[in-house]
Amino acid sequence: MNSVTITKKFKSILVLTLIAVALFASGCTEENPSAEEIATQMMDKQDSIQDYSYTMHMTSYAEGKTEEIECKYMFKKPDKFKEIITRPGEGDQIDVSDGEIAWSYFQDTNTVLKEKLPNNSGAPKEDYINTINEFLNDHNVTLLGVESVDGRTAYLLEIIPKETDRDYELISKIKIWVDQETWMPLRYEFYNADGNLTDKNEIRDLKVNTGIPDSEFQFEIPDGAKIVDLGEIKPYEELSLEEARNRASFKILTPEYLPEGYKFSYSIITNNSEYSSDPDSHYETVELIYAKEGASIKASIVLTETVYKNASTYSIFMSNGTDVKINGTEGKYVSGEAKTLRWKLGDINLLLGVPLEEDEIFKIAESISEKS
Repeated sequence: MNSVTITKKFKSILVLTLIAVALFASGCTEENPSAEEIATQMMDKQDSIQDYSYTMHMTSYAEGKTEEIECKYMFKKPDKFKEIITRPGEGDQIDVSDGEIAWSYFQDTNTVLKEKLPNNSGAPKEDYINTINEFLNDHNVTLLGVESVDGRTAYLLEIIPKETDRDYELISKIKIWVDQETWMPLRYEFYNADGNLTDKNEIRDLKVNTGIPDSEFQFEIPDGAKIVDLGEIKPYEELSLEEARNRASFKILTPEYLPEGYKFSYSIITNNSEYSSDPDSHYETVELIYAKEGASIKASIVLTETVYKNASTYSIFMSNGTDVKINGTEGKYVSGEAKTLRWKLGDINLLLGVPLEEDEIFKIAESISEKS
């Protein structure tokens, strides 16, 4: 699990926790509140917190192996943070932002990445409300009781998706312990469809509103470090298919068959070769979005095509799901509300996500060839 995965995963479960806490705090066990009422509850609980720090111990159980990672984290409003990620047997990674410049230091390669942050006025209210509405529609939240975690009294919440979606397709249940005093998460547990624990995240030594000085978020470049200046962070650019084909370093494959009403919407290209400190982990990804007019983004067909420099490093790409054949090629299929299908054509790893019936995803996949 790399640091990008860790950061994205933690942010997603933190948002999930905040929504779940607001849902519980607003008394939804009796009557579902409006999205606006939930938003008000969330803001009220968070406004009093100016800074916090903690140590997160993350344990992952996969394929009979146990992986442990420790992350020391601190945050100060509105936009300062620092995290130190430690993996056994590897050098630390340090990420620091003072709100204007973000630094990432990789100890094992003595490399520093520097990025200028864009001005961020925050998410529009309507997007925030839509997120809450989707959560209310897609999850069941239950208060299981009150327990002690790291010396703090915590509410134990259980979150179960009503139906499996792309974001949580391998998760059947999440347990979250929420601090009664600060309303911050203290522990997470993730369970798969078989009821087995797959991930456990424990927050220790939580401190809130201690007056963290700004000096904590100033980064000092280590002696002899290689500095890679990435310039200003820009949002992903939505490209036409022609633009994507002109920019991609490999031939983009497209389906000849699409269900009725679906058409190409836009594409996004990402390439980590400019900032990754490990050449063997370089990859380029093209994401193709096919949408139906008037439908939500969750109803879109998403075709992701990735080429890795070192394909053997990414065998996990094909590790989950049921064995299937796509035009004679081996693949993996995961069922759920949004079905996913993985397979490989030449050097291109394909991931197809379709929120439709099973036969449709295979019809789309089988219409994709190296000649398309």
